[in-house]
Amino acid sequence: MADKLVFSVGSAEQGMNVVAMLKADGVDESRISVIGKDAQQLGDMPDPGEFENDVVPASKRGALMGGATGLLAGLGAIVIAPGLAIGGAALALATAGGATFGVLASSLVGSSVPHSQLREFEEAIERGELLMVVELEEGERGALHAKLQDKFPNVTFHGEIDAIPPVV
Repeated sequence: MADKLVFSVGSAEQGMNVVAMLKADGVDESRISVIGKDAQQLGDMPDPGEFENDVVPASKRGALMGGATGLLAGLGAIVIAPGLAIGGAALALATAGGATFGVLASSLVGSSVPHSQLREFEEAIERGELLMVVELEEGERGALHAKLQDKFPNVTFHGEIDAIPPVV
């Protein structure tokens, strides 16, 4: 499982220096996301990637909630119509149908709203800081944290982003 280290830098110039250091250390650009207030502030830095909108977290929530709703609807059908023979295949179909609908509906909504896992970092972005998210292999986090702290003392570390998005 990958760790996502989250930190912010005060300027675009410092952000470029951090990205250059990460690339020199062998971190692929696809594993670096830079989120800023203005597009012009980002320049040639890596794209926000999955953090541009809320599609991925919304899809996860939709699959969970839709699947649970489909399962409950299937179980409700058994209780309401006890003479109707509803087997395990029908319950699985109801669950899969609910999950599919949940993913589709929530993905459409998620594409138009900001990323839900970045809510706690909105103040830093509004102040004009660049929020950087680096996806690392397990165990690499401590070494990168120490190196960033050593080379860029005014970097603000915010922790990491959870693999499972918040429900609300």
